[in-house]
Amino acid sequence: MAVIVEPVLTEEKLRLLLDEQHEQSCLDYKRMLDLSETRHVVELAKDVAAMQSEESGGYIVVGADDRGTVVPDLTATAARLFDEASLRSKLKKYLAEPFEVRAAIHDIDGNNVVLIYVGASQQGWCIFACDGEYAEEAYKDGAKIKRKVTVFRVGDVFVRHGTASERWQDSDQRRLVQRVVARRKEAWRVEFRNELAALGESSLTARRLEELPSSALTWRLDAAGFDQLVTELIRRNDDIPLLQLLTRLPSEASTLIEGEPNELADLLDRLTSVGALALQFDRPQWLERVLTAFVAIYNLGFDPSSGYERNRPAIVQLCIDIVARAYALGALAVRLEDWNSVRLLADRRPHGESFSHYGSWIRHSFTQAARANMIGDLGLIERGHNVVRGLQAAHPDRASEDEAILNSLCQFDALGCLVVVGERGSTDSGNYYPSFARYRQLRSAPAFAGMVHNTTMRHELFVGSDQQLADAMAEVLSRADKENFRYGNWAGIDDGAVSTFIALHGSAGVS
Repeated sequence: MAVIVEPVLTEEKLRLLLDEQHEQSCLDYKRMLDLSETRHVVELAKDVAAMQSEESGGYIVVGADDRGTVVPDLTATAARLFDEASLRSKLKKYLAEPFEVRAAIHDIDGNNVVLIYVGASQQGWCIFACDGEYAEEAYKDGAKIKRKVTVFRVGDVFVRHGTASERWQDSDQRRLVQRVVARRKEAWRVEFRNELAALGESSLTARRLEELPSSALTWRLDAAGFDQLVTELIRRNDDIPLLQLLTRLPSEASTLIEGEPNELADLLDRLTSVGALALQFDRPQWLERVLTAFVAIYNLGFDPSSGYERNRPAIVQLCIDIVARAYALGALAVRLEDWNSVRLLADRRPHGESFSHYGSWIRHSFTQAARANMIGDLGLIERGHNVVRGLQAAHPDRASEDEAILNSLCQFDALGCLVVVGERGSTDSGNYYPSFARYRQLRSAPAFAGMVHNTTMRHELFVGSDQQLADAMAEVLSRADKENFRYGNWAGIDDGAVSTFIALHGSAGVS
């Protein structure tokens, strides 16, 4: 499965990366690196520089063979050299600033394993600031000599070609330049708005809203300007610009699917921001309209005559991206205890033929992505977290790396399983998948406890009797136990109240 890169160095994440069992352009395994040796520092600098050219950066795992199996090669002394300050000090000799590198040391089954996160370069690529050279022993005419090995030269640029770190080629340059242009569009939008403000223009601000044409609200605004304008429209109950925007978005999205993935991502982000602001300001009617627009865009992935999926990579990516944004909104709804919104975000069923089998867009997108080898078991939660990181409106209550964010994502996933089982009246595998079980149980446990203790939460989320809920919880938790056999993060829900509820009300406990 394709690794989803995020700035996370937890043991949970490390175990998932080890379970990939094969290297990728954004994932490299190394049995051993001794940063007291110049040769190893140079080789690491080469890989770090190359991963900075990846769209999302990447990971380097030290202490595992090329199949992700932990090995005992990394000594405690060598592991200590990966202290972030020391690591950065050694790398900055070779790598031009700025660059982002983080590292953490973990104990996996009694072995030292280092996880290194490499952030993507905001400049698009890394230029080496110093020659990467080291001396190695060799033999010439039967005599031992010292030979200089040059891995890279000052001014070189390395990129990832599959699992190899190599000098860039013409095709790499064109691709990376296009990516840089796409990344900088947001900065250009901000600059444009600031220039207009400096000139006294108000067409992109909310200060003189009554003078704005309704078409002024567009997803092509920069994120901060867009959020400001939407907030002011919601505050004034000025619904026409918002209605026009939400009506236009599916049609505009259809023109971007194949050729403008970054522009499409911006459009989806702006739509997500409207939903997040609707949640924050308790405007449920706007969240419902946002979801209507999201479903309409999701429906673009189906042939209108047959109802079957258009199984092209861009279409599968669209489905993943939409549901990742549903996770970001669902997590916010969990933190706000807006249970009706949690249900709406979890149970959407677009109009494709596949939804005669799949219980919700969450399960459908997960399956489509897995079949295309584009996502792992945790992909929707991880992608949802990356959406939160990128949108201020999606985490008004917390910093994006606060543990509560990831916890709420796991709880949304767990509650989504129960919602769909209740609404479809079946625990069939086509209705749900417990992605939350790939994380520690403490993250999702409050979702199950809440369903037992909070009657308002239970009634807003679950359609059915206490017996049906108890059976649903038992099945979902049993499936979670079975799905976790590879990772070792999940250890089951150890909550007496949940166990008692299942035993008392479930079918197995009914005489």
